[in-house]
Amino acid sequence: MKTNSPVVKHLVLLGGGHSHLAVLKHLGMKPVPGLAVTLISRDINTPYSGSLPGYISGVYDYDDIHIDLRPLAQFANARIIQEEITSIDFDRKEIALTARPSISFDLLSLNIGSNPDACKIPGADRFALGIKPIQKFINHWQTLLKKAVHNIQQDKEYKIIIVGGGPASVELAFAAQFRIQKELQLKSADTSLLKIKIISADTNLLSLHNRQVRQFAKSELEERGVEVILDTAVSAFEETIVVCENGNKYSADSMVFATGASIPSWPGECGLALSEDGFIEVNAYLQSTSHDCVFAAGDAATLKGEPRPKSGVYAVRQGLPLAKNLIRFATGKSLTRYKPQQHALALISMGNKTAIASRNNFFFKGRSVWSIKNNIDTAFIRKYSALPEMTTELNIADGLVDQETERQLKLHAMRCAGCGAKIASDVLQEVLQQLPQSKRKDILNQSTAAEDASLIKLDDGRVLVQSIDQIKSFVNDPWLFARIATNHCLSDIYAMGCEPHSALAIVGLPFATKKYGRSQLKELMLSCSEVLQEHKCDLVGGHSAEAEEFHFGLCINGFIDEEDLLTKNGMNAGDILILTKPLGTGTLLAADMRFRASHQWMQEALGNMEQSNREAAACFQKFGATACTDITGFGIAGHLLEMLSTNNTEIELNLSDIPVLSGALDTLEQKIYSSLHKDNSLVAHSVFNQEAFAQDPKYALLFDPQTAGGLLASVPESVAETCLTRLKESGYSQAKAIGRVSKLEALQPAIILQ
Repeated sequence: MKTNSPVVKHLVLLGGGHSHLAVLKHLGMKPVPGLAVTLISRDINTPYSGSLPGYISGVYDYDDIHIDLRPLAQFANARIIQEEITSIDFDRKEIALTARPSISFDLLSLNIGSNPDACKIPGADRFALGIKPIQKFINHWQTLLKKAVHNIQQDKEYKIIIVGGGPASVELAFAAQFRIQKELQLKSADTSLLKIKIISADTNLLSLHNRQVRQFAKSELEERGVEVILDTAVSAFEETIVVCENGNKYSADSMVFATGASIPSWPGECGLALSEDGFIEVNAYLQSTSHDCVFAAGDAATLKGEPRPKSGVYAVRQGLPLAKNLIRFATGKSLTRYKPQQHALALISMGNKTAIASRNNFFFKGRSVWSIKNNIDTAFIRKYSALPEMTTELNIADGLVDQETERQLKLHAMRCAGCGAKIASDVLQEVLQQLPQSKRKDILNQSTAAEDASLIKLDDGRVLVQSIDQIKSFVNDPWLFARIATNHCLSDIYAMGCEPHSALAIVGLPFATKKYGRSQLKELMLSCSEVLQEHKCDLVGGHSAEAEEFHFGLCINGFIDEEDLLTKNGMNAGDILILTKPLGTGTLLAADMRFRASHQWMQEALGNMEQSNREAAACFQKFGATACTDITGFGIAGHLLEMLSTNNTEIELNLSDIPVLSGALDTLEQKIYSSLHKDNSLVAHSVFNQEAFAQDPKYALLFDPQTAGGLLASVPESVAETCLTRLKESGYSQAKAIGRVSKLEALQPAIILQ
C-alpha cells in the first residue's frame, strides 16, 4: 500500500457499478489520508448499460462501451480484488472470500447492481439469457447474432423471444432487429425470416412512461415486424419453448429476459434491512437503515419513502453524494441528505441512430434525440477512462543541483517498484569490486561473482545454495504481492538447479493502526506460507519493521550436489537459447503506475509473475542445460551479458522470436519506461547490429527490467526442440528458442541481433 500517512480506517467498495465509479474518481481527485480503500468486483472491465443498445446495433465496438476499473482504482490508490461476494459478517465486519483470507472493513459501500427477476422462473438459468449481468449477455450476444444470420441465410426462420415490457426489452428488440437486418444487408423495415416477439405481463408496453411514448414505441416495433404480446405472464422456460400462465406456448431459437429487477438473497441473509420491494433499504443519506457503517446505491438499493425506478440514471446521480457521505462518515462529520429527482429523462434507443426522449409527459423522437444520447453516453465513459496524468514533485531545495541534474532527477522521480527498484547494475558492480574477496576454500563463488546465489561447500560434500532477495510492492494487494514476491525469491535457487529447503522472511510494513497492520501482515504471511508449502520449503523465521511502503523478501536455503549445479557460465558453441516466459513486466508496471495499463494486460502480466520457475528448472536439468539464469531487474540484455562475460561468448539473438506480454509493445512505443530502463540500456555497447533494429519496438524490450521473470538457459541443439516441447507441456505456453551460441573466446562478450 503506497501511503505517506498511517492507515487508520478501511473502506471497502463492493461492486463496480455506476455509483462507485464516481466514488473512485472523487477519492482520486481528493484523497483522504489515513483511509485505505479496497474495491471488490466480479467484473473489472465493466460495461456501461446506457451504451449497450448501441453495441448490439453495431454503432459501438466492445471497447467503446466498457470502463476499465483498474486504471480508475489505481488513480484512487485503491486495492482491487476480482471476486464475487456471497457472505458478509457484520458483527465481525468481515467479508468472506473464496481463495484468500477474509477482508476486514470499517466502512462498507454496496453498488452491486441487479438482475432481472425472471431469473427465478423455472428453466431460466438453463434455457434463457438475462439482459443482466450485462457482461454475461455481451459474451453471448455475438453467438446469438451469428446463429440468427446463419439460419436466415439458409432460408430458415430465426425466432427470438424477449420477456419483459420495460425500456431494456424495447431497446433490445429495436437493436437486435436492426443489427440482424443490417448483417443480412436488408433494410430495417424489409420482411425477413427474423421473428422477434416481446412478451410482457404488463397491460401496457413501457408502463412507467406516458401514453405518447407507449403508443409510438408499440407502433414502431410492429412496423419493424416485432410482435408485442401483453398481459401475458411467463411461467417457465423449456428448451426452445416459452410457457405462459394462460397456457400458451411459444417456440424460440433464443430466449432473453429483461424483466423487473431483483438482487441475490445474501444481503438479507447477512442481516441487512430490506425494503418492501426486496432491495437494500437506505435512508436519505444512502445509509443502510439497519447498519450505520453500510451504504448502498444504484439498482440494489431502495430509498426509504422515495422509491424510484431501477435505472442507471439514478445510480449515476447518486455517485457524488455517496462519495461525499462515505468520506464524511469516515471522518466523523455529519452526513448530507440526498434528494432524488422526481422524474428522470429517459432516452430510449431505437437501434438505427434514432431515439425516444421521455420525461413525465414529455415526448420527442428522432435523430437529434439519439445524438443527445450518444453525447451523454460517450462523455460518461470518457469521464472515467481519460484520467489525469500522474505527476510526482521533486522535493529538492532551489540551487542544490544544476538544471540538467534536476531535469534527469525529475525524469525518474516516479520510481518503479518490483525489480524496477533495483540499484543500477553499473553502480552495484563498481561497489562490489571494491570489497575484499573471501579467501575461504568452502565458498565456491566470491562476493563479486555474478551467480544467482552463494555456494558454500559442506563437509558432507553437498553444496549449500543460499540466496536473498527483497522487492518493493508494485500492487496494492498484500496477498497477490506476497505470492509473486515469494515466487520471485525462489527463482534464484531454481535457476541454479536446486530445490528450496527453508526460508527466512524480511517484511517492511507501512505504519497503520494495530488492527489494520495485523490484517495486512496476516494476508502477506499466509500468502507467502501457502506458496512456500507448494514448493515444500519451510518458513523458519524472519524479521519485520515499519517502512514507508510495503517491502517483502526471503532468504532461501537449498542443498545440492556440486556436479548437479546449474551456473551462468558453461555455454557451448551451437547451444540453443531458450526463454521460458514473455518479457514486458517493467514497462507494464510503469504504465500501471500512470493509470495507462488495462486490466487485461495486467491480469496476464501478474499471472505470468505468479508462475513458478520450478518445472522449468527441472526440465532444463533433464535436458542437460549448459548454463542458466533467471531474468529479473537488469533485463534480458543485462542478464545475458552476465552469462557471456566469463568466456567472452558471442550469441546470435533473434529479436522477433522474443515472447512479449500483451500491451508491453504498446507502452514501450509510448515511451513508458521503468525507472531502471535507462541504466539497463548502458549495456547496449555490447549489442551489435542494433542500427538495423533500433526502430523495432522489441529493441527497447532488451533493457526492460523484469519482476519474477522466466529462466533463460542454453541447451544442446540436439535436444532443444524436445526440451521446448516439454516446457510447453509443463505450462510455459510462451516459451521460445530465441537464439544460439555462435562463438566462444571472442574478443569480447557480444549480443548480435538477427
